[in-house]
Amino acid sequence: MSYCKNILLIIFLIFSIKNINSQNFKGNQKQQVNALYSQIYQGNIYEGYQCMIGLITCSGDTVVGINIFTGVPVTLTVDFSVFEDLESFMSRDVISFSPNIFSRLPNFTNPAYFNIGKMSVPIPEDIVLPKNLNSVEFISISVPLPSAFFSTGTIEILSINSVSPGFALPEQLPQNNMLKQLSITIIENGVFPSNAGSALRNLTTLSLNINNYNTKNITFPTFEPFNQLTKLSIAFQGLDPLNQLFEFEPTINNINTLEELSIDKLGFKASNDVNLTNLTNNLQLTFSNHILQLNKFKFPLYCSLFLTNYPISIYDVDFRNLKYLSLSNVNYGENLPPASNFDFEKLNALILTSNSFNGTLPEDYCSFVKDSLALGSNDLTGSAPDCFKCLGGEQFLGLFPNDFDDFFDDTPADVCTAFSLDVPVSQLLKTNETTILEFTGSNIGWDCDIESTQPGVDLEIIEPNKKIKITIPPGAGIQNATLKFGNNYSINVTLNYEFYGPTIDSYYVQGSGIFFRGSYFSYNDYYENLITINNDYIFSASVQTIEDQNLNNGIGFYGDDTPISVLKNRESFNVSIDVAGKQSQTVTFIYFGNITMLSDLSSIQLNTTGGNFSFDGEFGCSTTDFSNPIFKINDVDVEILEITETRINITYPPIENAGTYSLYIEVGDFSYTDEIQFIVTPTFPPSPTPTPTPTPTPTSTSTPDDESLSISSTLSISLIYLFSIILLINFVF
Repeated sequence: MSYCKNILLIIFLIFSIKNINSQNFKGNQKQQVNALYSQIYQGNIYEGYQCMIGLITCSGDTVVGINIFTGVPVTLTVDFSVFEDLESFMSRDVISFSPNIFSRLPNFTNPAYFNIGKMSVPIPEDIVLPKNLNSVEFISISVPLPSAFFSTGTIEILSINSVSPGFALPEQLPQNNMLKQLSITIIENGVFPSNAGSALRNLTTLSLNINNYNTKNITFPTFEPFNQLTKLSIAFQGLDPLNQLFEFEPTINNINTLEELSIDKLGFKASNDVNLTNLTNNLQLTFSNHILQLNKFKFPLYCSLFLTNYPISIYDVDFRNLKYLSLSNVNYGENLPPASNFDFEKLNALILTSNSFNGTLPEDYCSFVKDSLALGSNDLTGSAPDCFKCLGGEQFLGLFPNDFDDFFDDTPADVCTAFSLDVPVSQLLKTNETTILEFTGSNIGWDCDIESTQPGVDLEIIEPNKKIKITIPPGAGIQNATLKFGNNYSINVTLNYEFYGPTIDSYYVQGSGIFFRGSYFSYNDYYENLITINNDYIFSASVQTIEDQNLNNGIGFYGDDTPISVLKNRESFNVSIDVAGKQSQTVTFIYFGNITMLSDLSSIQLNTTGGNFSFDGEFGCSTTDFSNPIFKINDVDVEILEITETRINITYPPIENAGTYSLYIEVGDFSYTDEIQFIVTPTFPPSPTPTPTPTPTPTSTSTPDDESLSISSTLSISLIYLFSIILLINFVF
């Protein structure tokens, strides 16, 4: 064997020096490649160079790849700074490097991967890593890793596979925005930096290899929140009883960005409850090759759990937050876990194939999603539940092979006499809301369909084989639906239902439109609101909306075709409504559509001095609310002395100047606007009141004094009249 290996080595060396001067290379690369050959094979190689498959990879005149596959221990001192186009360097764990290798790396042209076989000489703290050194992997390291690996360069992937005493990470990491993937091994007395979460701001993947075999001195890391960490992998050293065990680390729950958590082999125990509900929904959990008690766990919502080589019973584990459970390579030898351990509304897949489960298939497994069960290659026996037999074996290939007494992959569907569904004879529904009906039954299956006289009705099985939900949108009239179940929908059930009939309570006029208030109008464009006026005139009203209902708005009409065209002010009218054949009772109202002024305002002139006035018109009807009428002139409220259906009496105040002013009347929901004139009224001096002349008493005898007094009085009165006439003439002229 040794002889053959030597022959192959000679052939290899001959191939490497053939045509040695046939290539030219950039800079000093040729010299350093010869030095690399010389150090690897511990002797001079012919001065020349040819790119060799598997050792040196070239692109044109430059080296792009080095792969040292020799098993001979050697320490390399080659100056790698000449290989600026290098993209990949790989070595084995027998290859050692001088400590200045990181000072002799170039700023690479392209992202480069560097594999360090063995590092046992301290790396200087003051190194500065080059640009484009994208990925570094240490196969074996026994010296501290300087902070410069995190504070300089552009490393995105750092892997440390095997460590020996002497290795250590910095106790506190510097801020780093480049590193995305970190794989690290923790040994006895090793410390994982406590500030990794805040320091490694863009880290997305963290892999921890815990070397816990035959030791008691490992301190398990604690975790602070990470910004972007989505994948955490923790691997222990085998299943040996000598392994150091740790309580499940509760600070894992701090990493609420996690999407994947993987734990492999024996290392954790769970003496206390483990609550992972703070972790993100839809977390993927993978537990393999260990014996962690899962009945202590509370999983996050919609979690996917993968168990591999996991020999611990799952019979009493709460899986109700899971959407996916997969077991593989486990010989349980126990019954299937109860369906109550799961939430069938969340669980999309239950993969329990080839795990030596025995006993019967529980009846409650009929509640799982149809295609979610994979239970084949177990040891299940007995009679299969009717829900499966109703549809036949071809519909459930995930249940086979097993040893059922009466159910096989070629068993045909039967007539399903076990089907039952409790549907009431009829349902009375509201027209203004979506109605949800839920009915229970047994062996109703997983699939259904519906045909309905009303558009938009939906049927859904919300618990397989047990419960259905029917969603009926707003509608009207008398309706029915046919519910279909079973193989090829061969089982039909009829549901009869109807909507409340409409009623009209009141009406109101707004602008040029009339609106009717009531209940159970049509809220569905498929059904019309047909209004009949005075048994002769039919109008199509608009469809009601929930918003209009909540605002107590009535139903109006499209365009100009409205009942106003056939109604007369202050006269009664009859009205009814028909919705999808449901007829309301006829009600009678007195129509009042607008305030009408019968007084001729163009001929009315009010005095600027104020006064009283009465206006004739149509101001309401017997149903009008006259409690708060408003009458304004020139935007000033006037006093309403009296208001009736046909008259308003007011007292209006003085106004400074004659002219035309605005008039506004508001009664109930109606208003009226117009203009009215004011004029100045002539003002006259007050006329004196004459003193009556005394009637002489027949028996009295006048004396000269009395006569003189009478003449004097008459003269005074005459003078007063004369004076008044003079004043009047002066005033006029």
